[in-house]
Amino acid sequence: MKMKSLLLLLGAMFLAASPRAYTDESDWAKVANQVAFSLNLQKATTLKVTPLRGAEGMAGVEELGFKDAKLDPQSGMDQVKDKTAMWYMVNIPVKVYASGRNTSKKMAPARYVRELQVTAYLLIKKPKKVLDKEKASSSQSDASKYYLLKKEITYADIPMGSVSVREDGHELGEATFNVAVFIPRSTACMLADSYGSTADPISKLIVGYAAVATVNGEPCSDYTATKDKKPGQGETRYSKIFDKDAALQISSATWWKPSRRVKIDEPDVDICSIAETPYAIFYSGRYYPRVKPAFGSAPKETSSSRGSGESDTGDSSSSSSSGRRSSGEGGSSTSTSKSTGATTDYDSEL
Repeated sequence: MKMKSLLLLLGAMFLAASPRAYTDESDWAKVANQVAFSLNLQKATTLKVTPLRGAEGMAGVEELGFKDAKLDPQSGMDQVKDKTAMWYMVNIPVKVYASGRNTSKKMAPARYVRELQVTAYLLIKKPKKVLDKEKASSSQSDASKYYLLKKEITYADIPMGSVSVREDGHELGEATFNVAVFIPRSTACMLADSYGSTADPISKLIVGYAAVATVNGEPCSDYTATKDKKPGQGETRYSKIFDKDAALQISSATWWKPSRRVKIDEPDVDICSIAETPYAIFYSGRYYPRVKPAFGSAPKETSSSRGSGESDTGDSSSSSSSGRRSSGEGGSSTSTSKSTGATTDYDSEL
C-alpha cells in the first residue's frame, strides 16, 4: 500500500473513532429522554475537604450594616477567628451521558438534561474517642465504626458539552460536573465529638462517597462508555472508598443501600446543598448546574417519591440497558428502557 493511501486510511479511522462536534443544530436533541449517570472515576483520585469561611468573611458583607450594629458574637462564637471554617465542602465528580429525539424524531445527542435528582452519600469514620466509648458498652462490628450521611439534591438544565461521543454507532451528549455537599461546622463538630473553636474536626474523618441519580423518579442507566475508567479496588461505578481499612471493612459493594449492607449509623445531623448555605447568592453556573430550588431546602418528599428513591439505583441489575454495562457486557445500542429514566415529560421542546 502506498504511503499516501495508508495515511488517508489512518486519518479516516481516527475521525471515525474520535468525538465530533455537531454543527447543524437539527442534529441535536434539545432535551434528553435517555440519561446515564456514574461517578467520574478519572477525576475521583483524591478526597478533598475544603474549609470555607462564613459569609462574614466575604467582601461587601460589612456594608449590609452588621458592623455598624455592633453586634456581639452569639454564644459559642466568641473565640472564633475570621479564618476559622464555618463550613466544609466536598465535591463529588460525576459524569452524565444523554440522548433524546431531534427535530427529525431520531435519537441524537442531547443539549440539556432538564432535571436530575442526585442522592449523595458520605462515609465518615468515627473518631477514636467515640469508638472507645461505644466499645465499653457493646461489641463492635466493622460497619458500626462508621457514619453514613445522605443528601438529596435536584439539578436543573444540565448542559452537555459541545462535542458528542460516539458509542456503538450512536451519538451521545456528555457532561461532567461536581455534586457539591456542604457540611456546617455544627455537624462537623458533632461527628468528630470535638468543639474547639479553631480545630478542623472533619477533614480526616471522611473516607468515601457515593452518588446515584434518578430522572422523573426512575433510576438512570448504568451505561458505561468504552473510554471510561473501569472501577478498581474500593470503587464501583457509583462509589469510592479512599481509606484502605474502610475499603476492607465496608467492601466496595453497594454499602450505601440499607438492603445491601450491614447497619451503618446514620446520625441526625445536617448536610446541605449550596442552596442552603451562605454561598447560594454567590452561586455561578460555571462550576455547578443550577440547584432546584436555587435558595433554601427542597420541599418535603411525599411517601410515593420516597418510595422511588429507595429503588435499586446504582445497581446494574436495577435498570435494563442494551448498552455496555459496568460489568463489561457489550451491546449494539445505547438506548434504554423505561426503567432507566426514559420519560415523556422531557421528550419535548424547551
